[in-house]
Amino acid sequence: MRKTTFAFAVTLALCCAGLSALAQEPAPDAALPAAGPSRYSFNRVDNGFLRLDNQSGQVAFCGQHAVGWACEAVPEDRAALEKEIARLQDEVTSLKREVASLREPPPPPRPPAELSPPADNHDDAAKLREDMERARAALEHAWRGLVDMIITFQKDMMRKG
Repeated sequence: MRKTTFAFAVTLALCCAGLSALAQEPAPDAALPAAGPSRYSFNRVDNGFLRLDNQSGQVAFCGQHAVGWACEAVPEDRAALEKEIARLQDEVTSLKREVASLREPPPPPRPPAELSPPADNHDDAAKLREDMERARAALEHAWRGLVDMIITFQKDMMRKG
């Protein structure tokens, strides 16, 4: 029953719109306006439709009443909207201040805290030389061991062959 009533209401509205358009015939040389987006868009909800006015942004709830279909404006929480607008304006102001402070030239660099001359690196150099000498000796020992293994392997092969 509900769908039939709605379909009848939509059909009736379309017929009335069509008849009024026919009654106002444009002059033959008049240009027809470009077909743009419709003014209203509808979204189905539980007990009716939400109508969004694409020009003003107002939302209305359209539902079936005792005398037919009617649309009622959806109340806005204006206080909450005003509070959010004020918060966003404060945030924009603080961000503008921050951007302006970033554009200012930076202060001159601070001198290092410790101005004493660097320590003498003779101890570090001596330790590095000792480490290098030990590494060279270890590498030389490993090389001699490898050469000895190769010689021993060759001798074993000669005896067997």
